[in-house]
Amino acid sequence: MRKLFTFLITIAIFLGLVAPAYTVNAQTPYSQWEYAMNRSLDWIHDSVVPHPVVGFVGGEWAVLAMARSGRATVDDPWIQGWLANLERMLVEVDGIAAQGHDIQRPPSAGTFPGGLRRWTDFQRVTLALSSIGLDATDFNGRDLTAIYRNFVPLSERHALNMTINVDTFALIAMDAAPYEGDRTQFIQWLLEDQAPNGTWSLGTFYLDVTAMAAQSLARYYHDDPVIKESVDRALDWLRVQTFPDPESTAQMIVLMTALGSDFADEAAYYVTWLLRWFDPASGGFRRPTPADPVNHMATEQVAYALVAYWRFMNDMTPLYDMRDMFVGGGRELPELDLRAGMIGLLGRHADVRPMPITQPGRTFEDIRNHENLQAIEALAKRSIINGRSETIFAPSETMTRAEFAAIITRALNLPDIPSAVFADVSMNAWYSRAVGTAFFYEIITGTTDTTFNPSGTITRQEAAVMVARAARLTGMSTYMGNVEIINTLAMFGDYRTAANWAWEAFAFCYREGILDDYEFYIRPNASITRGEIAEMLYRLLNRANLLQ
Repeated sequence: MRKLFTFLITIAIFLGLVAPAYTVNAQTPYSQWEYAMNRSLDWIHDSVVPHPVVGFVGGEWAVLAMARSGRATVDDPWIQGWLANLERMLVEVDGIAAQGHDIQRPPSAGTFPGGLRRWTDFQRVTLALSSIGLDATDFNGRDLTAIYRNFVPLSERHALNMTINVDTFALIAMDAAPYEGDRTQFIQWLLEDQAPNGTWSLGTFYLDVTAMAAQSLARYYHDDPVIKESVDRALDWLRVQTFPDPESTAQMIVLMTALGSDFADEAAYYVTWLLRWFDPASGGFRRPTPADPVNHMATEQVAYALVAYWRFMNDMTPLYDMRDMFVGGGRELPELDLRAGMIGLLGRHADVRPMPITQPGRTFEDIRNHENLQAIEALAKRSIINGRSETIFAPSETMTRAEFAAIITRALNLPDIPSAVFADVSMNAWYSRAVGTAFFYEIITGTTDTTFNPSGTITRQEAAVMVARAARLTGMSTYMGNVEIINTLAMFGDYRTAANWAWEAFAFCYREGILDDYEFYIRPNASITRGEIAEMLYRLLNRANLLQ
């Protein structure tokens, strides 16, 4: 069957039915895929090393790719920087839990930091720690596998943890070292959740999800006939699919290399297919088409997939089988420097600066015991947001687009950029400079090419989009792939009522804890209140380390 598959693919490439790989470097003394792997690792090193993060792009997958390629160890300063960031975030988690919040139960999960609130967050951290030889069950006395290693029925889970990816990566993470956990129950649930056609799904997404679920079962493929039959059905479906982007192709490479030498021809085919997105000039990978810009998330996923293939070609353990890192007992956690360091993220725009406290003790009579009290006071004492009067804030009132432009530019302490962009924004209006500045920094756009509608009430989806744009200026990565967007939004009953242009921004805001995710509805078209705006900006500034 596999010989026939390889023959058909070869004929398809010859006839032009399948796009061949782009030329990488005809002069390179080693194979194209290895050249692309090393260039992508260089790209990650140059992009991530200055400021590794915990939570998504520039974090755990970058650590995994660099460590499994042998290009990073626990002794490297940038790895220790990532470990220090992880420790700081765990200290925050510990502090929230000490207040009586339970990260396992709603609604408290919405109060935890965006990078460590889902079980998949702890699973990614487990993989990254294991890749550098650190025991995830004893990170400064914490067992980071405890939150996900015991199987919990869907009916008892928080909405954040109900997707099949949770079970997939629970099994992958537990098998990395290996760690203790309910393997049998996770495997049984994966088998039960598989569709008759061999797929697993997350909403309307099948390719990546099916490949990753099969990856989690790959270790058991050759020993368990039931699992073999399940994975074979998945492979039968995957083999006839078109792979439209580098991420899904990367997952196929990880799968084939995990299954072993019998799948070498198919692994080689997907590696060849993957190279069509490679950008030799930068070393990164483009998405979603080879003509689009280089994408950070795609490059990280491709890099670790090519590392998986490199390990496969050199008879090393598979990507996620990290028992080789624990021969002789693993590594010791180095002493971490947890000093606060510089304000803000290193990737922030040079014009973004923290706002100093100018009105210490500032408060309002109508926010006593209000749920947004802390956020309102934090912004008010920095003169980011004002009350309706000296004593009244009016947290339940709505906010205009002009008012939002003013507070978002003050929150980032951006310099004034006067601009006569919109016909309905007079240069004499109090908000003129704020609108011009927000437009210059691409935080806002007009309702048309020539109008801004400054008096219009801002909606929740408009606020999410503008906050996400502001987040990019702070150095935060706001990009999310389609699977993660759906994974994040699918828990909300009305997410399809949001405009498509707001989906990624909403998903980012929920991922980072800028919006609370314990409510059942997003209410995208509802007017957002002044208190809610204050909370969003407060959480953004906190995540971006811009609150002195």
